[in-house]
Amino acid sequence: MLIHVQFLWNHVDIFLASVILVIIIKTIIITMVVKGFGYNNKTSFLVGISLAQIGEFAFVLLSRASNLHLVEGKLYLLLLGTTALSL
Repeated sequence: MLIHVQFLWNHVDIFLASVILVIIIKTIIITMVVKGFGYNNKTSFLVGISLAQIGEFAFVLLSRASNLHLVEGKLYLLLLGTTALSL
């Protein structure tokens, strides 16, 4: 109910780029960490891609950051949409 669809539609290029960027970066980082524990490439990649989404706790953190004026309105809407789509 917090997602402003019109804003996301108007900024669909930035929105989709942020979702893809989050998934790629999180996959790479998690894959490297799991690989560091001695697992093979396939297992490391599967764990990385499985954990690449943003968790639900991000909604709580975004709400709190917005209330404390740490995140401006447009960035808040973009991060909210990115979190929702990556779930």
